[in-house]
Formats: sequence, structure tokens, C-alpha cells
Amino acid sequence: MTLKALSRRIVTLLSLGAAFAATPASAAPTNVALVPSDGAKFIVHQRFDIRVEGQGTGPYSAKLWIDGHPARFTSGTQGTSTTDGISAAGWGGFNLRGSSLANKGWHTLTAELTDATGTATVTSRIQVVDPFEGGKGERRLTKNIVILLGDGMGIAHRTAARIVRYGVTAGNPNGRLEMEQFPGTGLVSTHSLNSIITDSSPGMACYTTGNHAFNSQEGVYPANVTNPFFAPRVEYMAEYLHRVKGTSLGLVTTADIEDATPAANAVHTANRNNGTGVVDQYLDESDPSGSKAYGTGLRVLLGGGRRWFMPSTALYSSRTAGTGYAGLPADLIAAWGLPATPSGQGSATRDLIADFKNAGFAYATNNTELNSLMGGRTPDKLLGLFGYGNMNVALDKIAKRRGMLPPGATSFAVDDYMAPDQPMLDDMAEAAFEVLSRSHHGFLLMIEGAHIDKQSHLMDADRAIGETLEFDRAVGVARKWADKLGDTTVLVLADHECSGFSLIGALSLSGGISGLKNLPPDNASLDPSVIPARQNAVGTYDLAGFPSYQILADGYPATMDIDHKVLVGFGANSDRYETWLSKPTPVIDSLLPSQFKGTTGILGLKGYATIPELRTIDQHGFFIRGQLNGEGQAVHTATDIPVSAYSTGNKAWIRFVGSQKNIDVFFKLMKASLSGDEPTEQEWEERD
Repeated sequence: MTLKALSRRIVTLLSLGAAFAATPASAAPTNVALVPSDGAKFIVHQRFDIRVEGQGTGPYSAKLWIDGHPARFTSGTQGTSTTDGISAAGWGGFNLRGSSLANKGWHTLTAELTDATGTATVTSRIQVVDPFEGGKGERRLTKNIVILLGDGMGIAHRTAARIVRYGVTAGNPNGRLEMEQFPGTGLVSTHSLNSIITDSSPGMACYTTGNHAFNSQEGVYPANVTNPFFAPRVEYMAEYLHRVKGTSLGLVTTADIEDATPAANAVHTANRNNGTGVVDQYLDESDPSGSKAYGTGLRVLLGGGRRWFMPSTALYSSRTAGTGYAGLPADLIAAWGLPATPSGQGSATRDLIADFKNAGFAYATNNTELNSLMGGRTPDKLLGLFGYGNMNVALDKIAKRRGMLPPGATSFAVDDYMAPDQPMLDDMAEAAFEVLSRSHHGFLLMIEGAHIDKQSHLMDADRAIGETLEFDRAVGVARKWADKLGDTTVLVLADHECSGFSLIGALSLSGGISGLKNLPPDNASLDPSVIPARQNAVGTYDLAGFPSYQILADGYPATMDIDHKVLVGFGANSDRYETWLSKPTPVIDSLLPSQFKGTTGILGLKGYATIPELRTIDQHGFFIRGQLNGEGQAVHTATDIPVSAYSTGNKAWIRFVGSQKNIDVFFKLMKASLSGDEPTEQEWEERD
């Protein structure tokens, strides 16, 4: 055989071999996935579930290797079509629950999934870091961690709040927000596992797990399973620190407590909207006896969302069996050391408030009751549910406290929401610190200003600014307690920016705010060549001047409608009418009992709009066509957000200076908690 012929023969054999090798792959199970995903990162001994799954034709079988060593699944019967019993129809799945790695460095996970047609192989490289490293010498541990999360809060929200609160003279701010006085400032990228634009679930969970997640998922990896609570888990900061150090957890929010941000500190679910299961997990995995064998050590839970805690037989309850789970998979319970399934778990008729009380939680439904509880012996645990759904925004709560209806309103929003006596966020923060400060092993406290995001979605600039002011007052409470307790690290940040919030100028119109109110409707001005009068009211550059708001003793403006008021545009907006005037009532929240929502609901019948475009009073303004097709609200953006850091006892705040990924926050906080940082100058002096 000639060399040329031999070469042709080799090429032919190689081609046949390649075709033969490709045959099983083309017929093998499809959409085969292995989690944790490639590039995932953990600290030593942090627990996570491993899962391989794929679509195909049963029976299925699977194999798993960790760094080349065979590993045994905890669920998934080999050679069956049912496999683990929780995989969605048409899928086969195998799980190794509650695994962890003790050695730092890169590790390789390899899995094979076989169905009736062939075998597919998948790999994932994951990294493990040691937060205990470098902990020798003169270092002080962070005992308490406080994360203040202004949901949706970008740099423009902060700037607007500062201008409204303090004003500007000759180019110089007349004061600084509490969060702006922190020594450490940095930037954080906010992408999720499946998008450059995150929602609040992975936006918060990345800070508390060190792992990216899919949008709408928290504390889990994506998986095709029959119930979102069965998805493969990753251990939260609260769970790790409770297990290792005995720390306690506190969650404070102005949202419905089942909402994404508070849940993404303690709840493992692939569907953030399944409220029954979310609130059940708060209690059922709180470790109420303090065993440190499992769970979060939850001791404070404050916010809205009473609808999920009441049995379905109660008026305004939202509990349904379909949004919960009646027990978790047996291997998950065993691997994560969870207790036996409570009898009421997942039941629509469960009285969760009673169960919280039986677990030792003192309970408050309004601000008066909260003050009464905190005025006596400080409770060991505290549950406060101050509304059926989301709590009301700061400006509407303040209006009720002042007894002054907003211009154009005929009733107080808090009354219409059936929650007339709600605490402010700083009130709740103060109560949370009082309770958690009694924890000898330290605590993790998350405080959320939820409506910065929600009011930005609704393009209600004045209410969004009011929310930022309320949030900053809670920041002040946190700093005071950090100074009092010592060894405390406080972070102020957001999960993402919302709405493309932008300060475009100030009202510049003859007659000021009175002249603006007297302008005729502009809603028929749809010709681009015709400039609506209200659009001409925007003073830019020199015409913006220096707005000056009157701040009352309660810390909030007497009114948001002033001459030269700050005017805000929205870069990620939807359709709306704009008058530049404060809205007398908020748009109906989505997180409310069904009886409150819609045009025929309790609020709709009182004249509340369901989306911004339908606000009757706004239809006197000029129409702005949004950038978003089919959206009734403004949306999140991929813009980096600012982080402000403060610490007492050590210099942990320095870790957050500069640019960082959102998942980096987890590892920096865990490092501060487990190996510590250089003491402050004051600590050095006290030692000397």
C-alpha cells in the first residue's frame, strides 16, 4: 500500500471512528446537566447538593466521580424510569445531598447519565476556598454581620434622597446620608446565573450563599423537579454560621415577608412566589431549640405578609397546598440534618402564627403592640406581621402619623390597606437589634428597604425617594448599634438597580408648583412636534438650581411638591403619564391578598390604579411611551450598584473598597467572621 493510500485509509478510519463515537451522543439523553455548575465557589465544609439530570427514554442510570473517585448518590434508583421519584415527567435525576469539601483548591465533578439510547458525560469544575486561612496574629473576628439592602437602590436614589433631605448650597451638599458617611465605598456587579439582569432572588442569594442562581430561585440550583422546594440546595451564610458558631438570624423588611429578599437568606426554593412553603420553611428550619444541628437560628422576623401565616379559612389568607410542600425528600432531610416533617407543613389550614408562638416567638400585629413588647422584658424571639401583604411606603405611613392627607387623596392609604398603625423601618430595626443583641454567639441581621424597588417599578419618584430616606434612618440605627456592640460589620448595598432612576433636573416654571398644578391636561399632545407644557417645566443645567425642601421633626419633607422640586426620569420605563406632581395614592401592590387587587378589589373600588398608566390623575399629564413592550412597570437594569461598609473592632470595611462581583460579598463577610481582620486603632490603644 502506498503512503498516499495509507493516508487515505487512516483518514477514512478516523472518520468512521468519529462517526461511531458520535452515534451514542446523538441518541443519548438530552439537556443533561450537572450542578453545582462549572465555576461555582464554596468555602471549606459549606454544604451543597450535587445533581445530574437529563431528558430521555427510561430506564436511566448514572455514575458520579469527585476528583476521579467514585461517589454514591443519596437518591435515584439505577435502571428505572422513576429514578429519584422527584424528577419531572420525561426526566431522570440522581442526587448526592448535603456534600461538602474540606480541601481548598479546584475540584472536578464528573457524571454519566445513561438512558435507553446511550450515555452522556458532563463535568463541572468547582472551587473551594479556606476562610480560616490567615487568621493568625493580631486579628479580631466579626461577631455580628448586618446587611442593609435597599432593594433596587442605585446611586441616583441615594443622590436624590440626599438632595431632598439636606439640600445644596453653592455646589456643596449641606449634609450627608448615614450610608454616605461609611468609610468604605465600592461597586458591585449584579448579574444572575442566567442573565445580565437579575431579579431580587439571586440578587440577594448571591450575597448569602456565594453562588449565582437563576432568576426567581433562591438557595438552590436549577433542576427539573416536581416541586420547587425539592431542588438541589446550597448552604446559606446563616445556616453555616449557626452550625459552626451558633449565630442567630434576624430578617426585617417593609415587604411581604415571603418576598424574594428576606427569603433569600433562609429559604430554599426554585419558585420565589410559592409563599406557603416559603413561610413554613422560615419556622420549620429555624432550629427553635438551638441545637445548632441544622437550620438558620432565626430569632427575628418582621415585615408584612400576614396572609401567608393565617389558615385558609381566615379572611384574606393566601395559603394554598399548591404553593407549599408536604414534606421534603427523605435523603434531603437526612443529609441536611433536618427534623421530622411537622404535621402542618404545606397544609392550607395551618395556623403558622400559632406555631411561631409555640416555638417561643412573641408576636405583634402593629406598632403599638411592638412598642409594648419592647417596652417590657425584651423577648427572646420576635415575630411581627404588620400588614396582610406588603407594608405601606414611608410617605403614606408618615401621612397617617401626621394626620394630614396627601393632596388629592380622600383617605389614608394605610387605612385602605387595613393596616393603620405600622412601624417605620427604623422602628423595626431598633426592635431587631434589641432582641438579637442578647445572642452570645453573634448574629446575622438583614434589613431591607423593599419599596425603593417597588416604587421605582411603578415610576413613583416621590415615594421611591421617601423610601430611601426611611431606609437611611435604619442605616443610622445600625451604625449606632455597631458602635455599642463592637465587633460588628455593617454593609449597605442593593441587589440591583431598578428603573434607570435618573435625576434630570428640577421644576422650572413660572408660578412654581402652583403654576404646575394649574396647567391644563397634556394627555392629547401626541404629536412629537408639539411640546407639552409639563415637558417644558423641566429645568436642566442652570435652570435646575438648588431645590430646598422643608424637613419636619420626623425627618421627612413637609411636602414633596415644592417650587424647584427634584424631577426624575426613568431609563427602563414603561408607558406612563407624567405630571411631575406627587401621586395622592400608590398603585396597588402585587403582594396582597387577592381580595385587595384588581379593578373590582377592595383597593380598586376605592380608586387605586392597577398599573401606573391607569392613574386617573396622571392622565392630566403628558404621555411618555416606554421602551418596554408589554410591560406595565419599569424594570431592573444591569447597572453596577454602590456598596458602603463600616466595621467596629476591626478593619473589615476595607475589604469592600473597589469593584467586586456580587458573590464576592459572601466570601469577604465569611472571611471577616471566621478569620478576622486587623484591629482598629482604638482596639490597639485599649490593648496597650
